[in-house]
Amino acid sequence: MHRQGIQGWFSNTSFVVIVLVSITFLVYSRSLFLDYTKLDDSIFIIENAHYNADTKNIGVSFQRGLFNATNDAYYRPLFLVDFIIESRFFGVKPAGYHFTNLLYHLISVLLLFLFFKQIKIPQVDAFLLSLLFAVHPVLTQAVAWIPGRNDMLLMIFFLSSFILLLKYLEKPNPLLLFLHFMFFLGALFTKETAIIIPVIIGGFVVFYFKWGWRRLIFPVISWIMAIAIWLLVRSNATLSKNWVSPSEMLQAGLSRLEVVLQYLGKIFFPVNLTVFPMAEDITIIWGILAVALMATLVVYSKSYKKPLTYLGLFWFLVFLLPVLIVPKSLNDQVFEHRLYLPIIGILIMLSQAIPFTGTFDPKIKIAMVGAIATIFAIICIVRTGYFSDPVTFWTHAVNGSPHSAYAKTLLGTKVEDPAERERLFLQAHKLDPNLKNLNYYLGKVMYEKKQSDSAAMFLRNEVVRNPIPDAYFLLAQIDFSNNRFDSAAMNLEKVIELDPLNPQANHNLALLYYEQGKPERSRQVIQNMQLKGMEVGNDLLQMINKK
Repeated sequence: MHRQGIQGWFSNTSFVVIVLVSITFLVYSRSLFLDYTKLDDSIFIIENAHYNADTKNIGVSFQRGLFNATNDAYYRPLFLVDFIIESRFFGVKPAGYHFTNLLYHLISVLLLFLFFKQIKIPQVDAFLLSLLFAVHPVLTQAVAWIPGRNDMLLMIFFLSSFILLLKYLEKPNPLLLFLHFMFFLGALFTKETAIIIPVIIGGFVVFYFKWGWRRLIFPVISWIMAIAIWLLVRSNATLSKNWVSPSEMLQAGLSRLEVVLQYLGKIFFPVNLTVFPMAEDITIIWGILAVALMATLVVYSKSYKKPLTYLGLFWFLVFLLPVLIVPKSLNDQVFEHRLYLPIIGILIMLSQAIPFTGTFDPKIKIAMVGAIATIFAIICIVRTGYFSDPVTFWTHAVNGSPHSAYAKTLLGTKVEDPAERERLFLQAHKLDPNLKNLNYYLGKVMYEKKQSDSAAMFLRNEVVRNPIPDAYFLLAQIDFSNNRFDSAAMNLEKVIELDPLNPQANHNLALLYYEQGKPERSRQVIQNMQLKGMEVGNDLLQMINKK
């Protein structure tokens, strides 16, 4: 080493990379043993197993929405493609997907370190800032929750494209520009937030590097081409045609301004974290303290004179903007994994303030940041366990977000104790009596308790807004037990209309018509079953033929 002491060690790039990888892997190694949380992860892997098994669906993923093949508001083709590719190796076992999440986080950490160096942040500071990012508790969900990978994928594409462009602008090379174009295109097909990337890059080029707009002529052409390709492909996808108007976005943004303070509080004081955050359950006190702390650091360090301070703040706010303007009807949660990219803006601001200033003692700086990183790492390891299984996850969701009817409902579907299940469902019903599926769950509970009148009330409330086959089936059971045979038949017909291959509904309807003295109707049901390729029991066929 040319330089003495601990600072000399961290001036060695190979050593820094090894330390970052080792610490990150150690902190998140627990995630390799996690199960599914049953919050979207099982949908993309287990329920979509048949879709993921067909490689032809790689192309189809660019023509459909995220959750549904048609009429979906979310467009995330590369996210779907990722699961198609990984299913070849991991099937439906969660361990492989958790390993990939950890791998994506490791890549993101190393890219961040390289990016900090590319924007002229000293290597020791770049290492310490990257370390804080690697172990920050607010990003636990991005790594421990399998669907959190989308924000990591976006960061990988974004930082790769940014670094490549900066290298191109330093020494023009068509290959570098092409690779920048491809990574930017990948970012667009990962998440719509990528549309902001040219604004961020332009700000750095003009206001920090002061290269002038002329250097951006060819990059701008590549951005226009990438956005045009993305818009063309996206316009042909079977997405929802209901668009959010600018006035709705503005209204949503104004109503959610406090979310900025909530997120800031979680970055500087990660003590108010939850796996299923609701804005109304998160205090802004920590956010106010965070603003005061940041302002103090900026003023005391005089970093308000440095362009990176303003570019970092701009980075944070611009990447947070999509979270603010999305109406609550589309997404009412303020998930912490969405800070994966915005938090970099805060780290950029910190790079210009104490203790990351040239006058600060390097040993004290390393000791201070190391102590904070150690505390963060311990919190991160503990919080990773919150994602270990569905019951654990939703228990922490309920504890952290007591106003969430959805969290209570999902926990109710996971617990085994009937009394606890009913209590959770009733609590959820008080919070939101119209929550999808909740009235069905309550109807089912009441049916099992043989409280048929209450069960029927909840089930009817469900089918008015959400006509699900299982609710109609239970209504048919209740009608049959109360000798309302015509009503029972109507409900069974509704089940078959919604779920034509439901064997129990078809069998019960044929039997019901037979017992009502309507053999022709019964035979018609059986014929329809046979036409649909369904199996018809010999006992039912013999009974009908006897009539």
